[in-house]
Amino acid sequence: MRRVAMFGAGSMLLAAALAALPGASGAQAADEEKKVLLFNAPMTSNGEDVPDAALSLDACLTGATDPDGVNGFGSCADQAVGPVPEVGKVPGFLQLTDASESNTGAAILNQALPNQGGFEVTFAQYQYGGTGADGISFFLVDGDTDLTEAGAFGGSLGYAQHGDNPGVDGAYLGLGLDAWGNFSADTENRGNGCPEDYRAPEHLRVAMNRAPDNVALRGPGQGTEGYCLLATTATDEKVGTAVDGDLYGTAFPESLRSDSLEGAKRLVKLKITDGEHPKVTVDLDFLDGNGWYRALETTMPFAAPDSFKIGFAASTGGATDVHLIRHLRVETFE
Repeated sequence: MRRVAMFGAGSMLLAAALAALPGASGAQAADEEKKVLLFNAPMTSNGEDVPDAALSLDACLTGATDPDGVNGFGSCADQAVGPVPEVGKVPGFLQLTDASESNTGAAILNQALPNQGGFEVTFAQYQYGGTGADGISFFLVDGDTDLTEAGAFGGSLGYAQHGDNPGVDGAYLGLGLDAWGNFSADTENRGNGCPEDYRAPEHLRVAMNRAPDNVALRGPGQGTEGYCLLATTATDEKVGTAVDGDLYGTAFPESLRSDSLEGAKRLVKLKITDGEHPKVTVDLDFLDGNGWYRALETTMPFAAPDSFKIGFAASTGGATDVHLIRHLRVETFE
């Protein structure tokens, strides 16, 4: 299988971030009328428009026919378990995983994108066709990082640490679109070294407890330290019991996933404002006629770097889903 990489800074960023955590404050919103397009990747083609700095780590393009493709973004013919899109049909998708068990995929852009007064990312995500695991992450790392690998997979979704497996290098912010529910949980060594105010709630520190179908943000990390939980839609409402642990609810109007591709599209908008302590918002559009829904809002307790590199990752385990991305758009503000 091909390995995928899209986009780093190291322990100095982490140390500064963790030291700054207790003193968070507000930030000024960026001027939306002065957006500047930095990167546009529909990911619907046969692969002819893949940029030189984009790398595939086990991801593929469903519209591609070449088995190797550009920078590893080739055909999905060997990733065809479950109700995946038709191979070679355009417009297609970036496929991070099919519905096979214990599958992983990532796509990274190892090119620094300037953060001038704020940063906004929009894309369409699709999770469907399996039994709801694990989920999709979108992450930003410091632009000085040589981004060639994703972080640990499983419940860490290719962003945070998992046991002794390190998270992504130079991590700044990770968004988890978490169908299975472990990304918000400080189990499997997630949240190691984090202050109490930036840990998961007690009920999500218990082995096997999880909050299915939620959205969460994790902060800076390096190696097996950091990646602290900043915000989550998970609640303390117990909604059921799984084979090995308890299930908790999420403050969320709709599911992140569907049984089929036709009903799975969700639009995602992640925005970071300007300022010493930027405000981060996550909005989703479930395409139900109600427009954008504010899922999360938090203030970052540390400053954003001057540039970012970006990546997507997804994983399956004993439970599965097909994970697709389309229409990535990255903008900054003058």
